[in-house]
Amino acid sequence: MRYLFRNLLKDKTVEKIYLKVGGAFGCDSSDVATMGECTFFKIHLNRWGNWEKEYAKRGFRTISLDKFIDYGGYGKPITNLVGIKREKNENPVFHADLYAKHYLGKIKPVIDLEKMMKDGKSQSGTYINPSTEIFVTGK
Repeated sequence: MRYLFRNLLKDKTVEKIYLKVGGAFGCDSSDVATMGECTFFKIHLNRWGNWEKEYAKRGFRTISLDKFIDYGGYGKPITNLVGIKREKNENPVFHADLYAKHYLGKIKPVIDLEKMMKDGKSQSGTYINPSTEIFVTGK
């Protein structure tokens, strides 16, 4: 049933949903180093992954987690990346799958919220920014 429903959607509708769920996960990911993987983290990752596959199935180039963090976490526009068709022999890149493989459950928060709530002192630490571009570009 879900398959039939998605086939009825126009490309622009799929694009709009893909941007919404990718932005939501980008927002989640912008806080993962301080807050950890919160309640809806895996749900947002799965939604992004499902709609990313639908978007790619329609021949479009997918958008990296890095750009979705910029978009969903910090409000930077990504309109120049939307609606770009892949080249004839270009394979799709599934950034949600890359995130799940390389980062899911592996990023530990640098802030101990429980301790901070008890003592009220600020904390700092060094954390990594999750990136799927590094697996595609090598940079």
